[in-house]
Amino acid sequence: MSDTTAAAGLAPLVRALAKRSRAQPILENARSTPWSSITFTGARHRFSLRFESDRAARHAHAMCDGLNYAEFELGAHLLVDIAILDNRVSATGCTLTVEALTIAND
Repeated sequence: MSDTTAAAGLAPLVRALAKRSRAQPILENARSTPWSSITFTGARHRFSLRFESDRAARHAHAMCDGLNYAEFELGAHLLVDIAILDNRVSATGCTLTVEALTIAND
């Protein structure tokens, strides 16, 4: 699997997370690494989403609330695992660091 193919699951995942947050976060530090098992191929994604507004914390909370049980429509990919690794709040907003595993939906 090429790096381009591995990154293909990232864009629909970020769109789905933005929809949950009811905002348009800024994508930062995105990295996708190919991943595979005997039966599945996919990618592990690590990225940050920055929310900038006086409601940044509210948008971040909306995105994270129930995240482990949420279902996502990612087209040709399935979300297998997702975790919030870091949550930084500043005077200008909130930045979440996310790690996720997506697999091809063949």
